[in-house]
Amino acid sequence: MTRIVETAVGRLGPTHRAEPTHRADRTIEILGVAGAGKSTLARHLAAAPGFEMAPFIHARRPADLVLILRTIPRLLSILWAGLTRAPRISWPECKLLVYVTRWAPVLRRRRPQTDTVLLLDQGPLYAIVRLTAEGKPFTERRTFSSWKREMLDRWSTELSDVIWLDAPDAVLWSRINQRDQDHRQKGGQAEAGRRFISRYRRAFESVVPVVEEKGDVRTLRFDTSTSTVAQIIEVVRAAPRREGNQPDG
Repeated sequence: MTRIVETAVGRLGPTHRAEPTHRADRTIEILGVAGAGKSTLARHLAAAPGFEMAPFIHARRPADLVLILRTIPRLLSILWAGLTRAPRISWPECKLLVYVTRWAPVLRRRRPQTDTVLLLDQGPLYAIVRLTAEGKPFTERRTFSSWKREMLDRWSTELSDVIWLDAPDAVLWSRINQRDQDHRQKGGQAEAGRRFISRYRRAFESVVPVVEEKGDVRTLRFDTSTSTVAQIIEVVRAAPRREGNQPDG
């Protein structure tokens, strides 16, 4: 494996800082490479009292479609770059750009009661990582780099915690090939699978420390080859609520 998460169950990541004193709610993004167990953990947490899964953007929902159309001018330079060089930007990637750019106010408007933890599975940091890790030509342009820096700044004040899941490469590759849901690497060559996992892991390692430093985001790291879902949930529940400056709506 390229790099395994060192943080043991029940311990916080190395960049954890002293508790600030302004905000009492929690918005948590669950992230990690394919096969790490994000969806399983998200499903169990969302079913537990005090947790609620955040909505995602859907173009078939009229309000979300309007949001997409209103955001296109803001992203025009990136979209143009994505359409003029192959491999071209895809429709799912366009939606990810809109989601990262405009979804924070939507989440604030739809925020549940303050004693409920809002969960994001495949949230904004995952979206940025996915766009970056795919390495399409539009992500190499200056406009995308500027957008990425701006979005990391913004989400560093929106998120209170990140649950970062990982496991040894062999475990991840086995899970990808054994699970029922489709994955483009499923059934492929093991070496190609390891390169895919490594590429995404490096992308996460380049993004998570940035939001930790820019905002006051706490990272809870878990190796899911040794930590059970129940153990992870226990740590997440026991972690004190974060305080911080609540951004304007």
